[in-house]
Amino acid sequence: MSKKKIFSKVMKKQTLAEQMAEAVEASILAGELESGAVLPTEPELAQQFGVSRAVVRDATRILMARGLVDVQHGRGVFVTPPQNEFFGAALLLALRRVGATAWDVEQFAQFLFPEIVALAAVNVSDAEIAKIRQLNEAYITVFTEHQTNWWHKDASAEACEKFSAASRELMVAIFDATHNRLIQQLARPILKLRNLRSWADVEDDTPEDMIDLEAGRFRRLVDAIASRDSDKARTSAAFLVYLPPEAVTAMQQTPVGEITEIPVPLPR
Repeated sequence: MSKKKIFSKVMKKQTLAEQMAEAVEASILAGELESGAVLPTEPELAQQFGVSRAVVRDATRILMARGLVDVQHGRGVFVTPPQNEFFGAALLLALRRVGATAWDVEQFAQFLFPEIVALAAVNVSDAEIAKIRQLNEAYITVFTEHQTNWWHKDASAEACEKFSAASRELMVAIFDATHNRLIQQLARPILKLRNLRSWADVEDDTPEDMIDLEAGRFRRLVDAIASRDSDKARTSAAFLVYLPPEAVTAMQQTPVGEITEIPVPLPR
């Protein structure tokens, strides 16, 4: 008579490299190895773990694949900051493979952003308010330059990325002000998915008109957060992400990651 199997879970078999990678990972997650810290040299790690240098190299590759370390040739192996760039790139690739559009991302943002801003208004510190105001003014400065170049058909890819980066840094500071660790970790991956969009010109509009409009919208948002009034902040954020039907249609026809050409002006 055969004995009944009691344990259904099979013990995980690990190579030496996997064991070493898990040990280093545990030190990173525990904060013993902080962002920017350099790992011991390959010979030092081999001696500490009692393994060959080939095992150390394999363990390093595993850690790189997990986005925990970055190998800088000639300098060493550094612990990466928890910015989830690998996750963001993988998410963008996954969305492209399933034919996602700019609207898929924007619709998600419309649900999420007002509540994030409302939470930030509740939890934001005085130092964070000062930082958000500083980043907002920096964003407006970059937007002014970008809008002027765009108006004169002289906006390079580098200038567009500079504009996007300034916008993301401001939004990341707002996400951080929620003091919610999950929201903080999702900030950069989600924000990087959002498309640039080109709004139709209004007759007799000037670059200065668009700059004043954008500056006003963002200063109202920042003021709402600084007021620590969650309802006011939520309303301001909802207005910021509102899109007219024509814009929604245009975004539904634009693949994720590409610039959306919107046939109507930016809502006033």
